Amino acid sequence: MKDTKLNQDNLNQSFIEGLVNNLDLFTTSRILEHTLNALMKAERNIHLTSNQDDKGNGFYQRSLGTPLGELDLSVPRDRDGDFRPQVLPDKYIRDTEDRFKTLKALFTQSYSPAAINAIFNKLGLSYSKKEMEELKEHYLNEYEAWAKKDLPHDCIGIFVDAYISEVNHEGKVKKLTTFVVLGFDFEGFKDLYAIELNLGNESKEYWLSVFNRLINRGLKCPLFVVSDDFSGITDAVATLFPKSLHQLCYVHLQRNIRKNMCKADAKDFNSKLSNLKNSKDFETGLNDFNSFLDSYKDKYQTYVKYLKNNSKYYLAFLHLQLETRKYFYTTNSVESFNSILDKKRNLAGGFFQSMDYLKINIYIHYKSLKTQKWRKPSPLIKANIYFFNQLFAQIFERLPNFQTQPT
Repeated sequence: MKDTKLNQDNLNQSFIEGLVNNLDLFTTSRILEHTLNALMKAERNIHLTSNQDDKGNGFYQRSLGTPLGELDLSVPRDRDGDFRPQVLPDKYIRDTEDRFKTLKALFTQSYSPAAINAIFNKLGLSYSKKEMEELKEHYLNEYEAWAKKDLPHDCIGIFVDAYISEVNHEGKVKKLTTFVVLGFDFEGFKDLYAIELNLGNESKEYWLSVFNRLINRGLKCPLFVVSDDFSGITDAVATLFPKSLHQLCYVHLQRNIRKNMCKADAKDFNSKLSNLKNSKDFETGLNDFNSFLDSYKDKYQTYVKYLKNNSKYYLAFLHLQLETRKYFYTTNSVESFNSILDKKRNLAGGFFQSMDYLKINIYIHYKSLKTQKWRKPSPLIKANIYFFNQLFAQIFERLPNFQTQPT
């Protein structure tokens, strides 16, 4: 067998630095399993490239004890029997604390690249630049496959929010808007439907392209589309999802009231808005909203006209039962995802190192959520599925299709 290890000095510093700066995961054993499996695949790919007569021969299952508990691993094999991943400890031996720290260090900001190298040397591990690039490509390939996955034909709602940051793109630090689309399906599960990385400004044409990509992946009829008042998004939703209920973020409305009215008026207006959330139904709430808007029309003529023109979008959540309205009048559910990205950006020194590292960041954080917080359906949503079904049938004149539709 040829020696495929390169000198430790060739360790891909930029890759390590990017992960150290941008990824703060490994909160569960499943994420550690995922990364160990990726490292082992990368090692076998290097081995097979250097040994052309050898072939891959599937995987075998192995349990590995770690400080996080037992991991269930898929260890890659080769036909010649010469390959063994260097990342694994010897058979029947529990993983050591130092080895665990090494793996964790690859994806947290707890260690500097120099500290990682020191632990590698202590453990006798020497990952080459090519091996680290293989790991990077593994995650990017998984990201790209995820970004094209089939979506459910119908869903309870999609939530769209924007995260503004900066990224090193082609050697220059540029403004980047990351649009996150999160969804609830008709079984109550939350999932990330799409990530859109945009170096330009959004417009109606931009939102048409975003929604068309969702449609091409199978999503046809969201009951709700919840968003902020982005440029062009209202027209785009009306064009491509004409029967869907479009909800503009009620929390952002309350913030904007404070920007467009004097302090005393804003306080009074927002108090009325808070009470409006408990309206009997949509029609009652709409009438009350327009009624107290009239009391401000002389003082804030232009702004009141804008609010009246958009009143049905700000109050779409009133079509729902009282207990589920809190999920659908705001983009808070997707903003929590963006807050993690913001934390990682700050740790990275104020901007992401590249588009690739941002994609890896997003994907591994998503995997962490899928194995933790999003592993089970939302109890409140699931408890009210019957109502969502009936509202969907009322609007779309049929019951929802629960299944993912192949594109």
